[in-house]
Amino acid sequence: MGTNPAAAAAEPGLIGTWRLVRFESRFKNGKVEYEFGPHPLGYFVYDTTGHLSIQIMRNPPLPRFASGDADTSTDAEKVQAFQAYVGYFGTYRVDKAKGVLHHLVEGSINPVYTNTDQLRPYRLKGDILIIEVHDPVDGTDHYRELHRVR
Repeated sequence: MGTNPAAAAAEPGLIGTWRLVRFESRFKNGKVEYEFGPHPLGYFVYDTTGHLSIQIMRNPPLPRFASGDADTSTDAEKVQAFQAYVGYFGTYRVDKAKGVLHHLVEGSINPVYTNTDQLRPYRLKGDILIIEVHDPVDGTDHYRELHRVR
């Protein structure tokens, strides 16, 4: 997928490291779900060459595998670990007119994301980045709030 410095030029305020402070889904019935806990851990990094890295982890963290070794962990432990972490990398493109970030995923812990274009409607307010995706099928709003790391 290569570099894309035009992405950085399109939205220079995006460049840098962003700490995840909220990751929630709001359902039509009013229910709010915190998939990675009420205080998730994670960083989104957008660089000047148009590359990105996204890492999100459940907080509080999961306990260590009972065996103490990933190679001998149980299937249930592996499933739980998979569900408690999201990570992917690639490049990004910015459609500033539409307020959409395109995360062009080259690789991911979840193969469903690999080689896809993940559209992320965004708002940038100084040192706060809001990414909010509305699912038109079920009406759910997926809200992510990030603060610039200083």
